[in-house]
Amino acid sequence: MNSRFTPTLLALAVCITAPIALADIYKYVDEDGRVTFSNVPQKGAQRIYVDSISVIPGPKPRAKAGTGGASRANAPSPGNFPKVDSATQKARDTNRNAILQEELAAEQRALADARQALNDAEATKTAEEKQNPQKYVQRLSRLREAAVMHEKNVDALTAELGRQK
Repeated sequence: MNSRFTPTLLALAVCITAPIALADIYKYVDEDGRVTFSNVPQKGAQRIYVDSISVIPGPKPRAKAGTGGASRANAPSPGNFPKVDSATQKARDTNRNAILQEELAAEQRALADARQALNDAEATKTAEEKQNPQKYVQRLSRLREAAVMHEKNVDALTAELGRQK
């Protein structure tokens, strides 16, 4: 007779403890646009629902220049770390610079092609796109995304080349 009540008691225990485990989460945006999440309600906060909460640790703050914190570039190498002579390092840097220049040129060409394809697409619609305007919007969206991606790549490569000098 005891075994018959065990599943019922277990189900009852789960039903009773489940509401205790749930916590309301509130999102508050202040005048400066800063967003704060809290389990404590406050005036002007909006209650949000989250299926599951994942905790992702934020990046560790970097030491500011002049505060005495050592940066990774200034940290000494271990004693058994292989050394590279300056001529070899200069050759590697020259090779890296050439590769970055080639990548930059290729991305600039790809960006020009993407912009041209976007301009052409904005000027013309296929017969299918005239019947279904959503397809036209989707095609333009894909072309814009490609152009933005190439712009970001050009910016990143330009920044990397600027850091080399």
